[in-house]
Amino acid sequence: MRTLLAALLICACNHDTTSSIGSSIGPSTQPVSKAAAAAYGDPLNVTATTSLTDIAKNPANFKGKTLATQGTVTKVCQERGCWMAIKDDSGTATIRMHGHAFFVPTTASGKHARVQGTVMLTKDGKECDDMEAVGAQLEIDATGVELD
Repeated sequence: MRTLLAALLICACNHDTTSSIGSSIGPSTQPVSKAAAAAYGDPLNVTATTSLTDIAKNPANFKGKTLATQGTVTKVCQERGCWMAIKDDSGTATIRMHGHAFFVPTTASGKHARVQGTVMLTKDGKECDDMEAVGAQLEIDATGVELD
């Protein structure tokens, strides 16, 4: 039985993509899937993305609302990854990981981040001593982060 299974696996691995008359099936027309983003915290379920500029124009409009935004990670807490700074073409934000429920890798700088959370109207700087040093225009309490 093992010999039969091994033979089937070898045949499957050596499958020829040409027919008996010599014509090639050709390359697959299926799109190549992008590697899945690494997810931290809760799954992101807000599909619309709000730019940092739109949030910064009137953060009070976003208070208490769950939103998604994105940007490039510019700095990460080197103690545990409990906060990070992101930027897009128009602004910056400090992202804190909600209640230290999850952390992002301390090596995340330079990666693209998609963040889901709520806008904080005051910066309390209580997450880490370094957090105020990022000079961000906004602070977002994240419940979920995807990095790619």
